[in-house]
Amino acid sequence: MKYITSILFILLFSANVFAGNLKAYFTYCTFNSPEDGPYIETYLSIIGGSAIYSKTEQNTFQGKIEVTLLFKQGEEIKTFKKYNLLSPEITDSLSERVDFMDQQRIPLPNGSYEFEVLIKDLNATNPPFNYKQPLNINYSPDNISLSDVVLIESVTKSIESNILTKSGYDIIPYTSDFYSEGFEKIAFYTELYNSDKLLGENEDFLISYFIESFEGLQVVGDYKSFIREKAKPVNILLKSFPIGKLPSGNYNVVIEARNKNNELLVSKKVFFQRSNPSVSPLLISDNFQSSFVSKFSKSELIEHIKSTEPIATNIESNFAQNQLDSDDNELMMQYFYNFWISRNESDPETEWNNYYKEVKKTNELFSTAIKKGYSTDRGRIFLKYGKPNTRSKFPSEPSAYPYEIWHYHKIKNFSNKRFVFYSRDLSTNEYPLIHSTMPGFINNPQWKIQLHKRTNQGINQDNQENNKHYGGRVDDYFNNPR
Repeated sequence: MKYITSILFILLFSANVFAGNLKAYFTYCTFNSPEDGPYIETYLSIIGGSAIYSKTEQNTFQGKIEVTLLFKQGEEIKTFKKYNLLSPEITDSLSERVDFMDQQRIPLPNGSYEFEVLIKDLNATNPPFNYKQPLNINYSPDNISLSDVVLIESVTKSIESNILTKSGYDIIPYTSDFYSEGFEKIAFYTELYNSDKLLGENEDFLISYFIESFEGLQVVGDYKSFIREKAKPVNILLKSFPIGKLPSGNYNVVIEARNKNNELLVSKKVFFQRSNPSVSPLLISDNFQSSFVSKFSKSELIEHIKSTEPIATNIESNFAQNQLDSDDNELMMQYFYNFWISRNESDPETEWNNYYKEVKKTNELFSTAIKKGYSTDRGRIFLKYGKPNTRSKFPSEPSAYPYEIWHYHKIKNFSNKRFVFYSRDLSTNEYPLIHSTMPGFINNPQWKIQLHKRTNQGINQDNQENNKHYGGRVDDYFNNPR
């Protein structure tokens, strides 16, 4: 579904502050008819209270909107449509003014166009709103393709064919891409063409549909499904998702067609924005009760949630702590399941099992008498970034506390990063981080001085270098890890 974007909605509003305050939403989609060829559908919705109403010859009151649709190639107008859109009549100028909408269907051959839209309130003196946008139509008669995706406000079975009818349904499009908290579902419609020419008549294939995050392009929670289809000239998809539990954010509805080998044949997506402030994005899926999480005892679940802290985001960490404090077993299960489904939507259990192997390894290496390994500084770095490329250990250097230097060749977009840990109590396995070159961690200019504080009697705040110490190797191993 092609929106004259959120920018247009803002422009419409801004322009019409000076143009009778007319508020309108305009969208369009392109389709292909096997008999008649490609065409464009335009959808215009007028906010009734924003139009100016004038008196008619019948002594009623009515709004009148002039709409012009131009399709140009260069300076040549290839086709156009100009018409007046009339509001429902009211008998009293103070009566409630309902919203009204219009749909047009215009044949348009394959090609590249400049699509120009002009919308004017004929009862106002202000100039029309004008918008131009490139439009490309390319429906091959032989190759598989998808129409644009229509977001739907309502749908009913057709009694008789009319401008709203598609594939036996009367479909009223939703002319915005914004879904406020009151919306309980998102419905959509698309058409797939020529699957029979590519796959062979009546061959099996899949149409999958899902909601993905706009920024991360990852499937969101359980918002995914598919249908099995037989190849034919036109296959239709008319589906919906409940979105009562979909958190606020930017999303795409994605449609994909795949053959029997799960190879992608064609895809199409449409953007929408959701506002749902009462729903947490960390509890988006509620299939946890039948998942691997249901096998954990409450004490195991608490321990597992704590073990994820090294790889959790700040939002996740705060949310997890709230769940642990509330001691609500179901919410903890749901959070833990969503934590892993957000990292591996197709197989969250395997993702957890792989991480848990590293947790057990971390506990064996770094646990103390009072701390699990995953909650120590070394354990957190180990779980967050993996095993270092080099780990130099100095448990008994004559003039220094026991210390370790870890070196990573690559951490995400960073290269050649180091972490220095040391133990001041000389007896436990607790090695706090004293210095790192990785952004976001402690960067201590005097770390060498503090490391050798066993022999330094005081610290000069301006001094960043330690004096030479018998048997000292910290400079060598920090600068030349091996």
